[in-house]
Amino acid sequence: MRKGGAEEEILSLLRTSGEKYLSGEALSKKFKVSRTAIWKHIHSLMDQGYEFESHTNLGYRLQSVPDLLLPAEIENALDTKYVGRELYCFNEIGSTNDMAARLTEKEVPEGTVVTAEKQTAGKGRLGRTWFSPERSGLWFSVILRPKISPYHSPKLTFIAGLSVHDAIKKVTGEDAELKWPNDVMFHGKKLCGILTEMKAEMDIVNYLIIGIGINVNLSKNDLPDSVRGRATSLKIELKRDVQRVKLLAETLKSLEEYYELFKQEGPEPIIRKWKRKCATLGRKVKIQSGGEFVEGIAEDIDGDCALLVRLADGTVKRAVTGDVS
Repeated sequence: MRKGGAEEEILSLLRTSGEKYLSGEALSKKFKVSRTAIWKHIHSLMDQGYEFESHTNLGYRLQSVPDLLLPAEIENALDTKYVGRELYCFNEIGSTNDMAARLTEKEVPEGTVVTAEKQTAGKGRLGRTWFSPERSGLWFSVILRPKISPYHSPKLTFIAGLSVHDAIKKVTGEDAELKWPNDVMFHGKKLCGILTEMKAEMDIVNYLIIGIGINVNLSKNDLPDSVRGRATSLKIELKRDVQRVKLLAETLKSLEEYYELFKQEGPEPIIRKWKRKCATLGRKVKIQSGGEFVEGIAEDIDGDCALLVRLADGTVKRAVTGDVS
């Protein structure tokens, strides 16, 4: 979880000093602690993956930062007003969605984000598990408190998909695709899954948790055999690593922007843009929902985010949820 305190303040000062060395004596005077305490903080940061240059007569200089989901690194990259400004970062956790649900009992602010380097019980749709290996993907959840009816909650899933799509474009320059109802695809394979959970009364959402899992730097061997033919990662497709902290920051920025647009103008502009990025429309699809199968041409997305499928007999079937192939 978040540490804060002198350690992050020391890191921030070393970050802003650039190529300039800061002496242990200057740091000890600045933070009113002993030079030994400064040394311990530096070594604690080194244990987290930060690299420093140190010289007896000059002091310390920050050399490189790790691509880890550390509060200081996320906050340094963030360009949001409230999404991600309250952070709970874990090395290992069962499920970020489950932790986010527990945090809502403490009345944490809207926009609170829970991240994990590894999930041991990551969740997908329909009770499936989401493979979440250590330090290779983005596994995180965002707590929102929209003043909407539960009926309109699927529109927040569309916001999440667009946010991931736009962040990938900004960070990599490449276009991903959106697949109804809640997947982000890359070259026809699943790159990201989104799971939206909520607590609601009959006519109002109390809180909504958007869980997002993005396969960032997984190799082919990292993927389980059961999904290797259908799933991929940015590293597999681009043949290079992608900065996870930067991708997370861009996703949270886009999510905040789309969420504000949704609150101000309603779902229409969100749905219009989502349809332009959707790989499902215009294609023959098979939808499984429970024990029912529907086959036809995916023609449109309606105002409630349902998929309209034209069947062989010319009739149009409205699909609210289901697996699409």
